[in-house]
Amino acid sequence: MTNVMPVISIQCDWIDMLRLSQGEFWISSKYIGQNSTHETIKTLVNKTDGKMHIRCPQNYQYISHTNLSLVMKHIDSGLKVAFVAPTKTHNIHKNAVLSVSSGENAMAASSCEGDKLLVWDTRTDEVLLDLKGHGGPVYRCKFFPSNVVLISAGADGSSKIWSAESGINPVTLIGHKMSVCDISIIDRGRNVITVSKDGSAKLWDVGESRNIANILEGHGPINCCTITSTSDTVMVADDREIGTGNKLLVVGCESGLIICAHVAKREIIYQKQLDSAINACLVIDQTIIAGCSDGKIVYLNVQDGSIVKELHESANPIMSMATLANQMFVVGRQDGTCTVYSMQEAHNAVRVQLTGSDCDGIRDIAFNGKWILTACRDRNIRKYDYNQISVHYK
Repeated sequence: MTNVMPVISIQCDWIDMLRLSQGEFWISSKYIGQNSTHETIKTLVNKTDGKMHIRCPQNYQYISHTNLSLVMKHIDSGLKVAFVAPTKTHNIHKNAVLSVSSGENAMAASSCEGDKLLVWDTRTDEVLLDLKGHGGPVYRCKFFPSNVVLISAGADGSSKIWSAESGINPVTLIGHKMSVCDISIIDRGRNVITVSKDGSAKLWDVGESRNIANILEGHGPINCCTITSTSDTVMVADDREIGTGNKLLVVGCESGLIICAHVAKREIIYQKQLDSAINACLVIDQTIIAGCSDGKIVYLNVQDGSIVKELHESANPIMSMATLANQMFVVGRQDGTCTVYSMQEAHNAVRVQLTGSDCDGIRDIAFNGKWILTACRDRNIRKYDYNQISVHYK
């Protein structure tokens, strides 16, 4: 089943134009394989009562707006789209941002091109720690569930464990022959899995800095990974291997291959070949969601890898994805669009666009239950209020 909704885009600084007495900004609709249709939205202030009036193009219906959002309906498709502006834009880095992670508190970690890995406060933008040690760019950083420990991985093939309070690096995981692209933390983090351009997925004992096993190898460069649970539980003999007995590892490869393996069994459950490289993946309930370089979002059954649904609304490569709450997820693309989707059928004709990027790619996305942070090629990290998004899916 293929979704035929258009992508509705808006001028990146629309929120500033909306606040003007005579503002003007463009809005664009594009069905995949067709040319874009560009139109103009104008704002006028009623002289008698001082209220803002928004004049929409003929193919759009104005629904509502707040100080951070504008909700429109695209009449031709019936698509309701809410444009949400960032609550705050953080200019922490001097180079394009590669990765971002957010804890339950106000602390965040992020990396950029070069070798900068910073821990900082999202309330004040104060840099708390400048973590040095990687020999090149850090492609992924993630907080452990404790929010006081951080793991990073990158071009030098290593993964490092850091105290997010003191900056101490007590553990370095060495074993990959090429850059590490992604990390999955198992349960509380006694064990982690890293995947690499060298084609391997390695299970690590963090406490002993030891590679317990290679879960996968020999399948070509692996771009992304995620962990989910299964009812097929086995006993694990190694007391240093914690929580793997019921875990499945899902990886996305540069070749377009999706592989699902039972972690404790070291056994591939199935493989599925997609049409292009898989750059991001996640699991919601019993569905794998793969984000591909041809722009497709592919839903697969976690049990057998069968394709449930494909969304091909844009040909622009997907660079990042993150799971939100209530069966929602967010997708960042190379053209700077950042779109929230719901898996619920009732919301098939609803999209929320997180705006602000002016055609600069969204490299990573983090969600801590309250805030969404996006890491962008334009050097900015934008923070969005989840409540501004979830209201459109009720």
